[in-house]
Amino acid sequence: MAQSCNYHRRATAEWHCASCSRDLCRSCIPGAAANYPGGQPDCPLCRQALEYTGASNSARPFWQMGPFFFRYALQPGPLTVIGLSALASLLISGLNLVSLAMLVGAMALVTRYNLLVIETLARGRLTAPPLGEALDGRSAPMFLKVIAMMLVAGFVGYKLIPLGERTLQLYSIALSLLAPAAMIVLAVEGSLRAAINPLKLFYFTVVIGWPYWLLWLATGAVSSAPGYLILAIGDELPRWAILPAIAASTGYFYIVTSAMMGYICLTRQKQLGITPDMEDDSELMDEGEFERARTLAETHILLSEGDYQGARQALVQTLRRYSEDPALNERYYRLLLAQHDTGALRELAPHLLEKFVRQDRAYKAAELYIATDPPPVIDNSRLRHALAEALYRQQKFRAAARLLNNLHRDDPGYGNLDAAYLLLARVYVDGFNREDMAQKLLTFIRKHFPDSKLRDEITTLQGILAH
Repeated sequence: MAQSCNYHRRATAEWHCASCSRDLCRSCIPGAAANYPGGQPDCPLCRQALEYTGASNSARPFWQMGPFFFRYALQPGPLTVIGLSALASLLISGLNLVSLAMLVGAMALVTRYNLLVIETLARGRLTAPPLGEALDGRSAPMFLKVIAMMLVAGFVGYKLIPLGERTLQLYSIALSLLAPAAMIVLAVEGSLRAAINPLKLFYFTVVIGWPYWLLWLATGAVSSAPGYLILAIGDELPRWAILPAIAASTGYFYIVTSAMMGYICLTRQKQLGITPDMEDDSELMDEGEFERARTLAETHILLSEGDYQGARQALVQTLRRYSEDPALNERYYRLLLAQHDTGALRELAPHLLEKFVRQDRAYKAAELYIATDPPPVIDNSRLRHALAEALYRQQKFRAAARLLNNLHRDDPGYGNLDAAYLLLARVYVDGFNREDMAQKLLTFIRKHFPDSKLRDEITTLQGILAH
């Protein structure tokens, strides 16, 4: 089962901090690797380098990935290798030196590519490597190592002949069972000594566990598929096409089995000590966007850990540079609420709420105003009016009425007093069924604002109340 993030339970972790024993997701570590110094994200708590676990942690169990392996071999890189194998089989004629050289070269390239498939999948890269990555000068050495593995296996078998047929049978079974492990170890470590070390191979099978034996069965079945395929369609093909068909089908199923071997290592990446490759498909952020996103992520983590002071310091530091950022301001307001810092709320709440209104987020300002206990004292009439309107839409009638009551006494020169009291009249009607209070307010508006642009709305509301 995939490891969940410690701070976002529904998210799969992609990073691990060995020092803090914390698993973190993309929300905790925003941006791309290039956004961080040295291209290496660090832990928000201890600032130690994080270990990437994304591909391994999100990997599904091996037995659920059947379709993936067969689709994997149909990507451009594998198809190129398959096509070259088929073409090489057409060009090989007879047993002359040129044909023999082409055959050995093709086998070396195919072997190198399949070992590369195992290696890249084991490190977490789910897309097949292009052919160019196999042209790294290691085709001949890796091919020779595979030949050497076969020679060592044959030599050991030869030495066991004097011990009898039963011993040879047991040895043959052991070779068959450990063959996938040997190829995987050679691909991942590149060491012939490790690939022929029986203790190393046995340890590998123990770490993988019972899925290794499922891998053994699957690779055995898939490896035999080309023979059955040629038997089925061989009579339908022209003679010249039989050899290319054998080469293509063998190449295809060889890559499928290599994908199986690589993927099963991916599911046990950490236990096998395989260094993961980070497929960083996150979008690179500009400096300001990244700093704000990182501050939000870190404060969420610090708050989850109960470090309110650390979270507050981080927010204040970033707000000095990005004072108008809505998300940072909201997080800061909610932090003050969580800390029950009534002194800071008394001083800062009106300014923060005004920012939200100015940013066309009056609904958020109303939500935070309701959450503040005791409610902040607001002297700005425009802010009181905007908050009351948002609260009215949210059916928070009592809070809306509290903001608008006696506004004509507190600020007689407020330019939108007629609109504010029309809103208050609606609050009394819809929230308290106080039609008498609403009528008094409408009369007040008509008396003091005879030329109000809202007179049609006032007349309509008065008509409704009259009935």
